[in-house]
Amino acid sequence: MSELQLALTNTAGISSVASFWVFVASNGVRRWKEVMLKTASIVMAVGFVSLTIAIVARGIDAQRFPLSNLYESLLWFAWATMGGYLALASAYGIRQLGWLAALTAATMFLYGSWLPQSQHDITPLVPALVSYWRQIHVPPLIVSYAGFFLAGLSALLQLWHSRRLVSLWLCIATIAASLLAVALGTYTSVETGWLQALFIGGSLAGTVVAWLKLPKVAANANEKLAETYDDVSYRCVAIAFPLLTIGIITGGLWANHAWGSYWSWDPKENMALVTWLSYAAYIHLRIHRECSAEKLSIVAVAGLLLTLLTYLGFNALGFSGLHSYGRFK
Repeated sequence: MSELQLALTNTAGISSVASFWVFVASNGVRRWKEVMLKTASIVMAVGFVSLTIAIVARGIDAQRFPLSNLYESLLWFAWATMGGYLALASAYGIRQLGWLAALTAATMFLYGSWLPQSQHDITPLVPALVSYWRQIHVPPLIVSYAGFFLAGLSALLQLWHSRRLVSLWLCIATIAASLLAVALGTYTSVETGWLQALFIGGSLAGTVVAWLKLPKVAANANEKLAETYDDVSYRCVAIAFPLLTIGIITGGLWANHAWGSYWSWDPKENMALVTWLSYAAYIHLRIHRECSAEKLSIVAVAGLLLTLLTYLGFNALGFSGLHSYGRFK
């Protein structure tokens, strides 16, 4: 990695952390709240521009499309998360989503920074990745994952403003436990069976109990903001779902080109299909108004967990397969 890339990537990472803290601090300063929210968005925009240049510079240095390993995919994920928030803030005039988006981007920067140096270095592609299909198949998937994360984060804010606080905290605890399982699976030698139980068992239990606790409502609901974040969540899914569809289809075409089979029933392929079906169900329920906005928020959080399992979980939790990046002790 060149000094320019490192400086730009570090700038983007620092910007995500700084914008997170400015977003959080704005909640305690009513007089300057709007100024601080705009400042936080500007800081994130600086990070987004820096990361854009860093990704382009990495591609120029590598003389290839810069998306070939876990580290590079994390850069793309952070880029799409930051850019997605900035677009939503411009379209909806919302700011609260900013601190969650900044926290997500900062977490991905931190996760990537702890990966082995071999992931950071620009190295020749393995033969399986030397194909024009790589730049057609992978970017839509990574951007769709970021969109689904933003949808899930917006769902958390919908639960907050509709005052489903018990369900909200259960969802937050479930997401935290899943992230812990991924981190332990990536960097430690903890038995994968325990990690799989933590992620999958925790996700199932957390979302089911959160669903059952939805009738428990606290006082002072803000129906207007709850409706806004429900709409933001749906718009994120509406954009990300076609991208996931494109990624799955092009993945099948690449697999047929490389191995003579469109579908290999690889664990990550199967999980991508399950994720696709979950969001197809979300869109169906949303369009036909078969669920309340609060129930749809739980579905969106469940989709976020499925996305996390598809993107990072199968790499870290010992499911192996053709798409595994392996574990890093």
